[in-house]
Order: sequence, then C-alpha cells, then structure tokens
Amino acid sequence: MLMAEDNVTIDRYNRGLDPDEDEMRRVGYEFVDRMVDELTSLRDGRVVTVASRDELCRAVDEQLPEAATDLATCVDDFFRRVAPGMTRVTHPRFHAYIPAPSSFAGAVGMMVAAATNPFVGTWLGGATLSALEVTVIRWIAEMLGYDPSTAGLLTSGGSLANLTALAAARTRWVDRRRKPCVYVSGEGHASMVRAAAVLGFDEDVIRTVPVDSSFRMDVTLLRKAIRSDQAAGRFPLCVAANAGTTNLGVIDPLSVIAEVCRQNSLWFHVDAAYGGFAALTEAGRQRLGGMDQADSLTLDPHKWLYCPMGIGCVLVRDEAALRRAFATSGDYLRDLSKDEVNFFEYGPELSRPARVLPVWMVIRSAGRAELARQISEDMRLAALAAEMLAEDERLEVIPPELSIVAFRHLPRPGESESERAARDAQLMKSVLDSGDLMLSTTIVDSKTTLRMVVMNHRTTEADIRYSVSRIRLHAV
Repeated sequence: MLMAEDNVTIDRYNRGLDPDEDEMRRVGYEFVDRMVDELTSLRDGRVVTVASRDELCRAVDEQLPEAATDLATCVDDFFRRVAPGMTRVTHPRFHAYIPAPSSFAGAVGMMVAAATNPFVGTWLGGATLSALEVTVIRWIAEMLGYDPSTAGLLTSGGSLANLTALAAARTRWVDRRRKPCVYVSGEGHASMVRAAAVLGFDEDVIRTVPVDSSFRMDVTLLRKAIRSDQAAGRFPLCVAANAGTTNLGVIDPLSVIAEVCRQNSLWFHVDAAYGGFAALTEAGRQRLGGMDQADSLTLDPHKWLYCPMGIGCVLVRDEAALRRAFATSGDYLRDLSKDEVNFFEYGPELSRPARVLPVWMVIRSAGRAELARQISEDMRLAALAAEMLAEDERLEVIPPELSIVAFRHLPRPGESESERAARDAQLMKSVLDSGDLMLSTTIVDSKTTLRMVVMNHRTTEADIRYSVSRIRLHAV
C-alpha cells in the first residue's frame, strides 16, 4: 500500500482487467511453452490449408461474449482452433510472396513492447524508447553504408515508408504553378501510386517508365520522359527506383539513376523494402551500388531483418524535409521540446508503438555478421533452387538476382499460351492442396509465371531440395 500526503491509501497494484499475479505467471509461462512448441514444430505441419470462407468462419466464429472467459482458455482456443488453419509465413517452406519469417528474438521484442506498451510518438512520451529508435535508425544506416546522420523512423511497413518518403519529396515542389511528375518503374510497387493518391496528387502525376529486357527501369526512356515534361512546363519532382522488385527481385541501375537525378535536381527515392538489407553481404553491396546515394530509402525489417510483421523503415537525408511534411501543432502538444526528435513530426502517425524493440532485439542478439551470413545463405539457397529447377526439361527458369526464383512450364509443340498457362495453374493448385510448400504466381512478359522466394533463416538446403522435388512431382 502507498500513503499519500493527505493520508489517502492507494493499492500498490490494482488488477483492473488483469488476472491476479499467480494467474498472470501461469498463463504467461504456458503461452511461452506453446509458442516455442509452435516454432520448433513448424516443419512438421502444413504450410497452408486451402479452405473456403464458410469453412474458416465455422472454425473460429462465435457469439459476442457477454461473460468473462478464462484467459488460459482463450490462449488454448487460439492454438487449438485458430492456429491449425493459419497460413504459416514462418514455415521454412513458405516460398510465396516475399515473406516475413520473423524470429524468436523479434517475438520477444514484440512481447516486451506489448507488455510495457510505450508511446513513441514524442520525445517526452517515448523517453528512452525514442532515444533507442534514434540509435537503431543509425545502426540500420551504418549497416547499409548510408549516411549514419540521416533522419528516419520505423513505420508499419513499406507502404507507409514509401508514402512518408514521397511526402518529404513533395516539399521540394515549391513552384505550384507547374504540375509535378513522379517517375516510377513499370515493375515498381503499387504502393508508390497509392501514396501519390493519398497525398492528393492527380492521377497524371505518376509517370510509369518502361523497363528494359532485364526488367530494369530503362534509363534512356527515363531521361526522355524528364526532358519531355520539362519542355511541357511541368515540374519533374522525384524518381522512385527499385532495389529488389516484388515480382522478380530486380535491382534498377541505381548509380545511373542517381546521376540523372543530380543532373536534373530530382529527389532520388529507392524502394528497398525487399532487397535493401542484402547490402549487409558482399554480393549484395555490389549489386546495390548507388543505393547509398538516395535522398530517401524504404526498408522492411520484417523481411530480411527477420523481425515480426508490421515493421517498415524510412531513411531521409533531409531531416528538414520530413519536418516540413509532417510538423503539426495543437494545444495538447505545448509541453513538447522542439529541440528533440518527436517522431510524429517525421511521419503521419502520432500514436506509435515501440516497433524499435523487436528490431533492437534482433540486431543485438544476432549481430551484423550473423545477419549478413544468414542473408547470404538465403541467396545461396535461392540459386540452388534455380539450378535444380532448370534441370527439369519441362520448366523455364529466370535465375534470381537476390532470392526470388521465377519459373514456368515451357510450351509444348502446338500448345497455345492459355493451355501452357493452365499447366502453371494446375501445378500451383496441386502444390497448395498438398500443403507441403507454398508458391505464388505473377505475370512476366505477359505470361503466367510461378515464384519461389527464399527468405527465411529456418530454411535449410534439405528444405529447398524437398520443395524442388515436390514442384517437379506436380509439374505436368
């Protein structure tokens, strides 16, 4: 008990909605045991279970609870009723999309963040957590060879990071009489177009630059588009290049694009949500040459930094541009110091969770050298998968630049493209139905193509060999 100066007694701990202390410990220990069981048994279970909406809803739907349910029962219900039907993006043979495999260290960081529940929107509110985010942003910049004095913040993902970067770039649009232009690759992520719409740009602001035969932004056509817009009295504002496209993991000619931007006073943004952290490796640094020249950089720690879902990052050289884009005021903010880093002035969020804790836990517990080794291993395994798939005479393979392996059935004599594509679709369905692994499909050169992504510290060479054997089994 605590005693106030006016002799009012205050309970040291008021439970509120919490169970008592013993129950919290019991449920907490049991949850950790169940979580460890889940992580260590991933390889034994299905990657994906294909089910209809009705089937999934029957498994988890129930009436709104009026009375309390024991917390231990809620935890048990999750692992018994919800988890079995999940698509496990943490599974070592989840090769669909670009996954967020997370890690135990990242999960611990997320649990610490949820339990302590810091507010990291302001320096005063965030205190040591704000200082920690400043430190981790510097670490990330250092790991990538980027200016360590740069500004930045952790976001909910790459989409919000791209929006934040474009908002900073927009502050360079000073002559509002001239319509701005934002140049994106034909292989660029859709979030750039969506960011432009959210920021209030007209649809014709986005200029889509075609790609060359290697699916990289065609710099000759980029230069031509910029000259054309300048001649028309428009304001070329920003180029958004890719450091690992979502489709194939292709890296645009970043150094050349950086030079084009310097020559024409354009903001140079690099969407490195997928491939940026490959710069930790020797091979990645060579392939990503020029990324360090970007005015802004989008990254996803929940991809190749093995953090939990929901953690993106944006780095911006011009801190003043971020402040101009997002600074706000209000009577309720009058206590804040303007001389410190208030993260709400760096992005669109005021209420921000401690995303920094999972990132801090992963970097500290693994270290830069081990993270680099693991990313290198992912790239090696992707190259191995491509070599093994190419041994099948029925398949055509696009070798990975990073860790995305694209492949499809070769056409048979006299076969139409729709008939060939149907065999790709059948392979995809058979693999999904088996639950042994998960792939995804896309369109490359106007043709249906399958994608196999390797981005998981749990994936071994044995997993890759098994996955390829199953793909070849289901190929038709």
